[in-house]
Amino acid sequence: MSEEKSKLDKLRDGLLKAMRGRADYKYSLPVFGEGPSPCALMVIGEAPGREETRLGKPFVGRAGKFFIAILEEVLGVKRDAVYITNVLKIWPNIETKRLKTRKPHKHEEDFFIPYLKEEIKAVKPYAILAVGKTAYFAVAPDMPFTPGKWIEAGGIKIMPIYHPSYILRRQKRLEESTRELKRALEEVKKELDSIP
Repeated sequence: MSEEKSKLDKLRDGLLKAMRGRADYKYSLPVFGEGPSPCALMVIGEAPGREETRLGKPFVGRAGKFFIAILEEVLGVKRDAVYITNVLKIWPNIETKRLKTRKPHKHEEDFFIPYLKEEIKAVKPYAILAVGKTAYFAVAPDMPFTPGKWIEAGGIKIMPIYHPSYILRRQKRLEESTRELKRALEEVKKELDSIP
């Protein structure tokens, strides 16, 4: 077991313990990040959804599958070559008959962001793909969200992109938005290919 994997295991254990000590997270089913560690590219999304929570795996719902298919096509790698995680490790939902996904609350972000920062240190990515505004502002809180444009924060290159669920909701602009996503991923590929 690598030192980084050991760090991630300790982080997960610590987060589980912290969650069990809080009434609001005590019975939540966490979805932890997965992939190689260390890893050149780390993908960070907002939060797991219904399907991710059911399967215990990030980015496996409708929007996640859409995104991963494009990522694999453009980068020419399988998903298991990339470390994939979310800011929140639990599904933020509204209790209705069929539970609906909602935007994360600030107190949830405040609880999970310190864990995410430690996760980033353990994974040691060369670059981060910040999927959506929640993910972007978790890693670059003081910089404007400009999808498709590299920024640097904490010595790590960060590429912000629109969240795939946002792209899928905009059916009239789906082709154009998909092209924009592919262009951003092409920039990521160029950057990763330049690593010595």
